[in-house]
Amino acid sequence: MPYTPARGPRPPRQLKWPLLVLIDVVLIGVALVIFALFDHVIPRGGQKVVDATYAPPAAYVTAATPQPTDESGAQPADQAVAEPDAPAVTETPQPVDVASMGDFSARFPDKFTSGEVIATDTSYQSANVNVTLTRYDSQYGSNLAVYYIEDIYIRHIDCLRTVFAEDTYGKSYAEGAVSMSQRTGSVAAINGDYYGVGTAGIVIRNGVLYRREFEVDEEVLVIYRDGRLVIYHHPDDLDLDRAMAEGAWQAFSFGPGFFDDQGGIQVTVKKGLHHDPRTVIGMVEPGHYIFMVADGRQEGYSDGMTYDECAEVMKSLGCVVAYNLDGGQTSQMTFMGEMANKPVGGGRATSEMILIVDQAG
Repeated sequence: MPYTPARGPRPPRQLKWPLLVLIDVVLIGVALVIFALFDHVIPRGGQKVVDATYAPPAAYVTAATPQPTDESGAQPADQAVAEPDAPAVTETPQPVDVASMGDFSARFPDKFTSGEVIATDTSYQSANVNVTLTRYDSQYGSNLAVYYIEDIYIRHIDCLRTVFAEDTYGKSYAEGAVSMSQRTGSVAAINGDYYGVGTAGIVIRNGVLYRREFEVDEEVLVIYRDGRLVIYHHPDDLDLDRAMAEGAWQAFSFGPGFFDDQGGIQVTVKKGLHHDPRTVIGMVEPGHYIFMVADGRQEGYSDGMTYDECAEVMKSLGCVVAYNLDGGQTSQMTFMGEMANKPVGGGRATSEMILIVDQAG
């Protein structure tokens, strides 16, 4: 009988390198998706904010018909109620007499009514608020630009407010612009800085300091109760405790600002050279503000605008301060609870809106 040598166990078959690379890519992709869900999508650290100061108009009026308004002027104080595991909130006492701040009625006596509401598809006038919405169609070289301006006068700084998505301060909370505008009864609104996408950046909303970590290389805009808009270019320039004591009302971390200290156009950020959707807030003088949203990334309709082009528009409207907010798909403007612009991709949910609400100070 012939001898047959015994065979040892076969060595395991090795996967070919292209398959190994594919498996690695898939595993990395799954890991990134899980990270994104926990870091950017799944809300966490939420803190419910109870704010009873919103006083919507009697109705969203679409015809120039006088409507009665509530002239009581009563306003409950802001409250912030923390849920379990919510981040600490610093609400610094304000030694200044804030009740006497932010009253602009004497500045613009001809801009407000004696109590009636007069509204059209593009304007709203009451005892507290005067807003005019205008669409502009422009062209810069070969680039089309459609942008919208809300020219705003307010009687009192309490008419300029902010609202959190789902009325909750925390990371990754988001809500549609129209939804936030409608449930607060805002007359006009634009998106803010989308604070909830990160963990740094100064956050002051309606007089409450929620976050005091500076975002690297981003300028901070502070709106004070006396109506001033002040841009701080460096963390060393802004003493938060002093700002709160002096009546800081809102603060946003994005930028850049568009003007120098003499009111001249000065934009140094290179990323603003591209034509994109933009959102800008500006001040002509305390009590008189400009909201601007430029549509973009829509061929044949609007390509968008650069920072310099936005700055030119804001300067032409008389602004002495102008500040860039979150752009792209976030750039959204509402008027009387409806979308005023045509955001790219239909817009997207965001973490807060800047509002103009009809209420007395």
